[in-house]
Amino acid sequence: MYLNFKSLLPFIVVTFLVGCGGGGGSAAPVVEENPVVEEDPVVEEDPVVEEMPAFAVTSENYTEGSAIPLLHACAALGGSDTSPQFSWTNPPADTAKYVLIMDDETEPCGTGALACVHWALFNIPSSTTALAADVDISTIDGTVEGNTYIPTTDYEGPCPPSAHTYNTTVYAVDSSMTAIPANSSFTRSAFELAYDGNILGQADIMGTFTPSPSSLQETVSVSVAANSNGSGNVYVINGEQKASLTLNSGTTYTFTHPPGHPLKFSTTADGTHGGGSEFTTGVDTSASGSTVIEVTSSSPVTLYYYCSIHAGMGGVATNSGGQASGY
Repeated sequence: MYLNFKSLLPFIVVTFLVGCGGGGGSAAPVVEENPVVEEDPVVEEDPVVEEMPAFAVTSENYTEGSAIPLLHACAALGGSDTSPQFSWTNPPADTAKYVLIMDDETEPCGTGALACVHWALFNIPSSTTALAADVDISTIDGTVEGNTYIPTTDYEGPCPPSAHTYNTTVYAVDSSMTAIPANSSFTRSAFELAYDGNILGQADIMGTFTPSPSSLQETVSVSVAANSNGSGNVYVINGEQKASLTLNSGTTYTFTHPPGHPLKFSTTADGTHGGGSEFTTGVDTSASGSTVIEVTSSSPVTLYYYCSIHAGMGGVATNSGGQASGY
């Protein structure tokens, strides 16, 4: 068979192009690039700053907000007026001295400058960071005691008619503060106002005290002596002839007296000798040599104690109307 070459030419060309990759030349292999991995930005952490421990005061006898033991309360409520133990740590730099003030802002005490101060210690040296229970202040060089609410210059334990709160603050003061004299009177608030520029820091501890009903009792010893201002005999209380007394509402008093001079109460001076009558509400005279009176808010504001046998022996007894023997 005769084949026409020209007629086959297109077929040959197509075959050639297909075999050679067709019109685009030989294609280079596609190489995929490695994907770009974005790294998280480096965050620099702030340097760790260690906080200095806070200036703090503690007591071995009670913790923050807890009850102050009876041992540290007043004698009238069954305590011993023994000062608590205190320690303080981490005082501010450059502390030269310390001041400790314990006061009560529960009614009938006032607040701020009118608080009832129970203990005030001034000029405590910086080397002293603890006070033993029932501490002898004279053993701490330069330290003096300020006035309490009574006023005395000694520790006065809680003596409230009801639940009261007692705040004790230790102040760290600088060297520019002059020494505070003994018998100075400062509540915590008054001290902070007066020495604001000298206080470097302060540490606080709070305690409470609630008297038990049976603790609100007092015994008053009454003797008899010749009247130094006249004739006859008179009652002597706390070394004072015909002493004026303060009776506190909510307290039961037991007056012990010589049996031959029975002590009574009246709303009239000198009682039955002065034309009055014996006051008997809440009074028990059944035991020889003893007169017991329960003083309440409904008791008369003014009573008089007198001897039922002998005239002119007694004095006045005022009902404080709601205050126990202390705060």
